[in-house]
Amino acid sequence: MQIHQVISTMTSSRDPNLHSMVHELIQDAAPLIVHNHNYIINNIPADMCIEASGTVISPVLNKLFMTALRHTKNSVILISAKVYGMVVLVQLKSKGNVSPALADDLGHACLKAQKTGGIIEVIHCENEQASIAYCFLNVAGAA
Repeated sequence: MQIHQVISTMTSSRDPNLHSMVHELIQDAAPLIVHNHNYIINNIPADMCIEASGTVISPVLNKLFMTALRHTKNSVILISAKVYGMVVLVQLKSKGNVSPALADDLGHACLKAQKTGGIIEVIHCENEQASIAYCFLNVAGAA
């Protein structure tokens, strides 16, 4: 745990690496991923850094991922991200057994996102497929 604290201290002055944040969230969710027989692909470029605060974005991503993982079984979940000017779009796409209650259960994650100036939208959730988008401003201090 001390090594993690040293690494966090070293990287806190730089822009957060989105790929690394997502990788850590996936590791934290490993028991749920294994329990529900899901397979996660972190397709975010390894060098993708954001200007927004990682300490603000990470809890929103965590709530979003944990909610999505609770509602998917035997699924492949692809996580990707793109930067569009001052906006970052993180997208989760799932194909497998997706509970129809996923959209309803994302309410708390949506509220967390709104408090940071972001938005979470369920783009598609039917026929055992789901696509969820999380958009936030890529500006230091905005989130």
